[in-house]
Amino acid sequence: MRQKVVKRDTTFDTMKGIGILLVMIGHAWEIPLEKRFIVYSFHMPLFFIIAGYFSKSYADGQNDFTIVKHYFKRLVPPFVFTTMLTFMFFCFNGFAQNDFTPAIRKLMSLFWADVNVLQTGFGPVNIGVVWFLLALFWAKTFLLFLSRWGKWVLPISFVLSAGALLLHKVFPYSVWCLSLGLVCLPFVAFGWWLRQNKLPLWIKVCLILAWLVAIKISHLDIYSYNWGRYPLDVIGACGGTCFLYLICKLLNKDSLKRYIGWLQKSLVYLGFISLAIMCFHCFEMETDLGNYLRALVGINMPVWALYVWRYALTIALAVAAVHVPKIKKIFV
Repeated sequence: MRQKVVKRDTTFDTMKGIGILLVMIGHAWEIPLEKRFIVYSFHMPLFFIIAGYFSKSYADGQNDFTIVKHYFKRLVPPFVFTTMLTFMFFCFNGFAQNDFTPAIRKLMSLFWADVNVLQTGFGPVNIGVVWFLLALFWAKTFLLFLSRWGKWVLPISFVLSAGALLLHKVFPYSVWCLSLGLVCLPFVAFGWWLRQNKLPLWIKVCLILAWLVAIKISHLDIYSYNWGRYPLDVIGACGGTCFLYLICKLLNKDSLKRYIGWLQKSLVYLGFISLAIMCFHCFEMETDLGNYLRALVGINMPVWALYVWRYALTIALAVAAVHVPKIKKIFV
């Protein structure tokens, strides 16, 4: 019998492609627009929502430990790879400058693995951009067992998230971003809920309107535990993701391939390797590799050109990495 081949829905790859570009632009602090529209809107939540959409549900008699193990093997190796690559860069730089303090700090961050700064004798230590990987591991694990309650998944996730935010005010540290995983739980729960239920048009409209309001009055910054208008922050981020989904659905129409086929393919490819881009973006930011190479050849650039150069370098490193078989297994 001929097996039925399920065609991959590239809409989600397109979303991740746009999302990873927004993540990189969001770290360009000189751009005023990003302070509300990108950083405080939906650029990170959309990755959690998409991950939730493709997450498994709890099932009696199923070996859920195997699923958690799969999550661990999928999300932790990229974190370790990025940290060790940065550590090696600082080691080589340490030989040149006779200063191994940055290398020691980076190695300590592998074990500290928290967004909150730990003051040490070698200076401040924290995890950096790859917090997302550990937080997503915890969020997907919590969702797996939470999903047994069906329709109660969303409200319970909000309660746990609010509890984690309150706990952070009392005790601002967590083991391997455990509390951030709880904080981000509503996003993966929303994505999972979307897979189980068809969203009515009026709810989509309300979510998008909430997103527009959140852009104006909210200050969502997951990394800093800054949720200015909870739960509007979460609802607005979900609305922004829904809006992006509609845009990407439109972009992926066959009727537009004649005009913007190159754009479609580019965004889909960026989405496909978005995990590698995120990790190399973290590496480039922490090592300042783009500036280092620019100074090495003695080229002066305006601020906008410098960011374009650094982002192009990041994407080039990610593309090169996913073409190395053993490294590709980590990211794709």
